Amino acid sequence: MSTIESIDLHVRTYRSALKSTLEVTINSLQNYHLKSQPLLHSLGSKPNQVDLPALIYSIQRLPSQIDKTKKILIGQTPEIFANSGFPNVITWPKVTSLARRRTIHFHSDQKIMAVFAASISDIDDLVNLLLAYQIEWNKFYRLARYHYPKSPLFLKALKDGSITQKLNLDLDEWNFFLKSLGSQPQLRLRRLYRKTQNLRVRLLAGSWIDYTKTTNLWYHHLSRQVVAHTKKSLYQSSIYFVSSNLHSLTNLSTGFALKNKTAILKNLSQHHPDLFSVWQKIQKQEFHLHPSDFIYYASRFMPHSYHQNYQKYQQKLKIASVPSSHYLDVNTQIIPLSLLAKSPHLDPRLKISKKSKILNSQSLIINIDYPLGFDAYHILQKMLENVGHIKGVYVLGKAAVLNGEVGDIQIPRLVFDEHSQNTYIFKNCFNDFFPFTNQQGSVLTHQKAVSVLGTFLQNEALIEKYSKNNLTVIEMESGPYLGAITEATHDTQNPKNTIIDLNSAPLDIGIINYTSDTPYSRFRSLGVSNLTLNGVEPVYLGSLTILQRIINLEEFSS
Repeated sequence: MSTIESIDLHVRTYRSALKSTLEVTINSLQNYHLKSQPLLHSLGSKPNQVDLPALIYSIQRLPSQIDKTKKILIGQTPEIFANSGFPNVITWPKVTSLARRRTIHFHSDQKIMAVFAASISDIDDLVNLLLAYQIEWNKFYRLARYHYPKSPLFLKALKDGSITQKLNLDLDEWNFFLKSLGSQPQLRLRRLYRKTQNLRVRLLAGSWIDYTKTTNLWYHHLSRQVVAHTKKSLYQSSIYFVSSNLHSLTNLSTGFALKNKTAILKNLSQHHPDLFSVWQKIQKQEFHLHPSDFIYYASRFMPHSYHQNYQKYQQKLKIASVPSSHYLDVNTQIIPLSLLAKSPHLDPRLKISKKSKILNSQSLIINIDYPLGFDAYHILQKMLENVGHIKGVYVLGKAAVLNGEVGDIQIPRLVFDEHSQNTYIFKNCFNDFFPFTNQQGSVLTHQKAVSVLGTFLQNEALIEKYSKNNLTVIEMESGPYLGAITEATHDTQNPKNTIIDLNSAPLDIGIINYTSDTPYSRFRSLGVSNLTLNGVEPVYLGSLTILQRIINLEEFSS
């Protein structure tokens, strides 16, 4: 039976081990990981059953080069790598994963992967991804070798699909697994058949100062771009800070997709008939999704020339896109608030009652691609330290829930943070202001949320504890963000293990979570599904609500 203590022991074990100046084998950390019985790796301890959802989840969040890797180095800046004997890591080819943004370089000859970490959350995430990946890879290897002792037998079983029956694999999970392997699934499966994994990891540095240096470099990179774009420093600026994604705010603000609606629908009818049939159902009101939201979603399938023109259109409207720095993979948008009154194709659901006030506004919307876990604290803390005036902080992000379905929207009034063990009580403006209707799901206000350490650091005992305390929204960023706001509200640094009242915070606070998975159901986890159209409406409703809140505050500001 799983226990909360087993999670704590697992975290203490690998964090302590990584303080070593030498490499640590992933295999040496395996025992405590399995004893903690994480929900996302529920079949980990079963030697004769491959946990495909856990393997899929890991593969999607690790570069494909992990198959050829022997050693993983984790550091924060190039100087830290150089001081440890690796002076040229940023000249190594950059590699990426499908579902996790992180700066990673790979040396193919030495089979070394260099990972830039932005906070302790990167360590928690990476170690557990590597554990699940190696455990299930090696389990798959042993079972494949047992049932198919010769390579031609294995390849034949892959080709005719009989491997799913022999290894007792769910067919839907298997098909999703093949897709997660990328463009060359057979090549990666042949690698799997040839060898087991014995990954080694080394944390080169991991002090608080090391992580803050990384964020400093990211902030200075952003600050220079703001000066170039607005001719003012961030210290002279008034901003609304938004943590969301890099598509919804700009789609709503520019309306570029709506302007090109005819071309987008033509592209769907010619190249994506399944999606075009969804559009036809929307027209007949047989599919509950706002037509504009569907057009925004469908625009991603347009050819490269469309997206080039879209970038030019954003530049014309004075929207600046700031790519991530070398060390912190968080992209940023700078959106002048006055744009909302100038944009000829602004989403019609947004209402501006005092157009001259918005036209003359000097405020900026700084929108960042939402970070991972405790990265959020470092980023917002740096912004609060250096920006002249932050008028509001708004967070739109995914969450798992215990009391809803995929597509629901959850708005918390309280957040418990596993990092600090603090309970934050705050006035979430969206509990009183959510002017849009969710056609595909519910909008649940006044909820209680918990910010967890990582996706693999939850088990049945911990979920039961959350449920008993009515903590029904499970995510990773709200607690760290509120920790930073605490330091802008009170005269001390963020304490630990206490109740913190943020009702007197000097800025507007709004947090919206949309349901990405339900941890009580194995087949609703992100390991075997993705949001696709089910996630479109809540994302755009959240973004609309944030923009409308900003418009209203600016219209009535002095």
